[in-house]
Amino acid sequence: MSEDSGEDIIFMLTKDELLDCAVALGISKERMTDDVVELVKRRIDLEFRHWPEIVKSLLMEVTKCPLELVCYPSCFWWKSGNCTFQREY
Repeated sequence: MSEDSGEDIIFMLTKDELLDCAVALGISKERMTDDVVELVKRRIDLEFRHWPEIVKSLLMEVTKCPLELVCYPSCFWWKSGNCTFQREY
């Protein structure tokens, strides 16, 4: 695996990040047994079986015109073939 391959990863959750999330929710690390981590893995796997629909929905949302318009070359925000409206996330 090349060093640049990390940039190609869209989503990754490490066990440490899962434990940090549990602590942020007020759940002690002691309660986060290997069985609990495995259950979380299985649930994520089940949810991500629908990833094509999730990605399609998100792509449609983030590329939608912030003004709810269909962009044309005559649109105020259209410059050099792209919408230039600055979104704040």
